[in-house]
Amino acid sequence: MNDKKPRIYNQSVLHHSQNPHNKGELTDPDFCETEENPTCGDKITLQVNISEGVIRDIKFNGHGCVLCIGAASILTQMVRGLNIKDASSLTLDDLVDNMGNPAKLRKDCVGLSLNALHEILSSASRRN
Repeated sequence: MNDKKPRIYNQSVLHHSQNPHNKGELTDPDFCETEENPTCGDKITLQVNISEGVIRDIKFNGHGCVLCIGAASILTQMVRGLNIKDASSLTLDDLVDNMGNPAKLRKDCVGLSLNALHEILSSASRRN
């Protein structure tokens, strides 16, 4: 039987969920933002160090589903070393593409860490 359902989880997302990159806490973060999805209980805290307008270090902590944790792990890899302007322009579609295009059925789960990042970068822009 040929199953045409979209795949929610792929190997990359599963790997990042089971072995998250950049999970933990920064010693002295410049910015910190927590986002929650009250519908499903996902919660992500993002911590960022920014120097000279560039994301120098980023970590996340929290709990959530495979898509939420996988997305946070992949996002932290995507943005390290980017300047504020480039990181601010990242969209949900950019994150989904970097995740290997899992089904967009659960945008709230996938976008939680991206929402936190956008809040942080908005604060960082106002500070400069």
